[in-house]
Amino acid sequence: MINRFRSWKSFILVVGLLSLSLSLGGCGGYTPESALRDANRTNIQRLANLYTQYQFSNKFKGPADEATFREFIQGPGRESLEKMGITLTSVDDLFINERDGEPFNIRYGVPTSTRGSKEPVIFESEGKGGKRMVAFLNMVQREVDAAEYDQLWSSKPAAKPDAGDRMKLDSP
Repeated sequence: MINRFRSWKSFILVVGLLSLSLSLGGCGGYTPESALRDANRTNIQRLANLYTQYQFSNKFKGPADEATFREFIQGPGRESLEKMGITLTSVDDLFINERDGEPFNIRYGVPTSTRGSKEPVIFESEGKGGKRMVAFLNMVQREVDAAEYDQLWSSKPAAKPDAGDRMKLDSP
């Protein structure tokens, strides 16, 4: 019964958010395209979202390495880039963090499922003020201290999400 309630709760939330976005479409020019751009303002967000897109296009497994990920971004991911306002001439720039000017550390080969995942995949190299951003597959990005960063970076990705593991809108 609880699982059914959670499913309905999730369903109602999704329908509510969709209704809100449709109603805002007529007010102030908020469109699906502008919502997509808003969800992809930074390179860490863009890479995490492209990583998720790769997973759903490739049997729920993340890219094996950077070359595979770049090939996807320049091929099937190209349309998403254009919607985000990114041109193919700037694909190399996607892998550089705007905050510290360093390349991102990326965990490759992370699996997901049809329900999604909350695994950490994109990591700032240096960060700012002793904190580094980490992007998770559930569209969450947050600053973490060195100890948590090391724990997240070294953790093994979950082979299969638990039956009770649902995508959440809050932090992992």
